[in-house]
Amino acid sequence: MKNINFKLLAVIIITAGLFASCGLNRMVRNYDEGIRYTPETNPLENHGGQVAANVEGAVSEGYFHRRAVVEITPVLKHAGGETELETVTLRGSRTTTTGTMVNRDRRTTFNLNNVVAYEPDMLASELYMRARIYREGRADNATELPERKVADGVIMTSQRVKKDHLVSLAPHEYEEEVIISQPANIYFAYMRHNLNWRLALNQRDEAQQAIEDLTEFIQRGWELKAVDVNAWASPEGEVAFNMELSENRAETGETYITRLFSDKEVEMPELRVTAKGEDFDGFMTKLDASDLPDKQAIANVVNSQIAPAERERRIKDMTLIYEEVEKILEPLRRAEIIVHAFEPKRTREEISRLATSNPRELDEKELLFAATLTDNMQTKLRIYRSAQEVFPNSYKGYNNAAAILLEMGEAEQAAQYLERANQLAPGNGHVQNNLGVVAAWEYDDENAVSLFQAAGAQGVDISYNMGVIQIRDGEYQQALSSFTGVTCKFNLALAQLMAGNESQAVNTLNCAPECAQVAYLKAVIAARNNDATALYSNLRRSIELNSAIKEIAREDREFIQFFGQSEFQDIVL
Repeated sequence: MKNINFKLLAVIIITAGLFASCGLNRMVRNYDEGIRYTPETNPLENHGGQVAANVEGAVSEGYFHRRAVVEITPVLKHAGGETELETVTLRGSRTTTTGTMVNRDRRTTFNLNNVVAYEPDMLASELYMRARIYREGRADNATELPERKVADGVIMTSQRVKKDHLVSLAPHEYEEEVIISQPANIYFAYMRHNLNWRLALNQRDEAQQAIEDLTEFIQRGWELKAVDVNAWASPEGEVAFNMELSENRAETGETYITRLFSDKEVEMPELRVTAKGEDFDGFMTKLDASDLPDKQAIANVVNSQIAPAERERRIKDMTLIYEEVEKILEPLRRAEIIVHAFEPKRTREEISRLATSNPRELDEKELLFAATLTDNMQTKLRIYRSAQEVFPNSYKGYNNAAAILLEMGEAEQAAQYLERANQLAPGNGHVQNNLGVVAAWEYDDENAVSLFQAAGAQGVDISYNMGVIQIRDGEYQQALSSFTGVTCKFNLALAQLMAGNESQAVNTLNCAPECAQVAYLKAVIAARNNDATALYSNLRRSIELNSAIKEIAREDREFIQFFGQSEFQDIVL
């Protein structure tokens, strides 16, 4: 009896093993239909330097054996080798292995989501699924399933930013029009408006010197802009009377300056005469600046009066109590004469000529200004290099030459100039911004952001430069915010496209200045819309503008569906 039971048990075990083996073999044979893989994107895409290899798997109803285990490993194959991603384990309903349980009686889905740092040789990569199947407990006897390709390459469009970061020029600080003003005062006696040169205030050395300086200024021969005559009364009288008194004093000042111009035979420029009324503000300012011990008490009494008449009475009372108050009021009874003239300057033509022929004849402001008078980049560079020679201890020539070199695409020499500029003016905002541009061009984005932020803290506009970095970091909405106010630029269109605003991107590209990158992005958009005509015409134009585009387009997975087309091959080969 015992022998019979033992044999029966052996038969059962063998039979179960055969059934399990048959079930696994059937899974191996039906693998293509039994497990399907659908990539989230195909080709894969690089966003912010990361490639998301997200794949949804689906197990067909009735496919999975209850005691089976399947290990699936995504593998990104590329020129530099291959990168294995995280393995996902599927298990049958009668197993205890850790993993996603598959119900044999219904369709089951699972996810293989991975993110891998982009490497340059991943451009022409392929994403495969590598799987092995075994009966639980027999992993050493697993069957390797055929590799399945699920996605092609990595799209790099988001990383194709244009190196058009905004450089920062140190200001030349040259003023083409400088107005020099020469003032002098005529003082009047209390409640008088007649001209009295014997008045003590008019007899003071500084007052007489001011009149002499004014006369000499008029005779210099400079081009005169205008003459202002402003007159005041002291604020202890009645408001209407003070207004009339200031008008009369203004007329006296006008008569004096008109006669002075006539006597010196100089043409009178625009004459602007203004009666200011009583000078209450002037009184309070002089009171505050005085040495009068009770000045704060006086100020409190005067300021507490709401009615002008009462305020004037209080000031008048103070003159009876404090002799110093009258001394404060005396110089307020005046007519101020100000002659405005244009400071003689070299013409633009003279500055431009000297900047290239004899730069040492110019001061630094003039020399730096000269560079703004030409659109020729080589001439600008020549002028800024002259500034380095003539003013070697100023950072401006080095910084601005570097800025021009960056606009010309020459980063190496620019970096050397910026190093010198940073030595001469450590931490200067213009220099920090331009150093940030160099760092961004070297793909040192962390350092670039730090430098841009340092520049921004000093008032340099870094919004656009930060926006370019944000595109490369995959922060497309932030980039669009940084580009507020920007129009018709390639990087704006790129951010719009990456953010899903294709129509806006097209509009931006249509008004952007033509260049190889603009035409190329138009070709990419055409490929995404399966518009072969627009793709080929724009790709041809891009290659006409930059022949190096051929090699890029040849491997760009944006065009993978056209790789086999003869017209595409004719363009890129």
